[in-house]
Amino acid sequence: MRHTRRFSASLGIALVVLATVGCSAPEPTPKPESLTVSRAGAVYLDAVCPVNDAWDTADVELDQLRLAVSRDLSPSTKKFSAAMTDVAEQSAIAKKKLTSPKRTWPAVADAPVAEVADTLETDRVQAQRVAKLTAAKAIAYDWAGAEEIGTAAAAARAALQLPADADSACAQWENTLDNKRTTDADE
Repeated sequence: MRHTRRFSASLGIALVVLATVGCSAPEPTPKPESLTVSRAGAVYLDAVCPVNDAWDTADVELDQLRLAVSRDLSPSTKKFSAAMTDVAEQSAIAKKKLTSPKRTWPAVADAPVAEVADTLETDRVQAQRVAKLTAAKAIAYDWAGAEEIGTAAAAARAALQLPADADSACAQWENTLDNKRTTDADE
């Protein structure tokens, strides 16, 4: 009889716990952040400027390959491959930031930013492929969609009221980050 009461009491407690858990309301899905043009510009630059930095490094490595090949040397593609892999990775990260469901872009920038996200995916796929090429093939590679990439990025910068020149826009972004770091360090 004693075991039956313990079992009944345990069963009763378990049912109360299950009933309580079953009654809890699901977490509401948070509303996406509606970006102002100013905030959207910062988010955009935070996404794409690291891609531009990765491209700068890849371009330097490609120039090194060109120089070595022009001197009839057998260059290693290791650094170039690593740089192109970084371009692919930074492109994937940027695309994820630009397409995050956690935010909505201002109407004026929605389509241009979506177009940039599409070009980032194209770049990611190509960069992965180019990272595996020999020096001669890497030098001769003709990047597909280069014109569309530039046009999409220019349209996004214009919609977000950013400098027309990508380097200037990223320099402005970097300066803002440096100022924020200095302010944070002073506090």
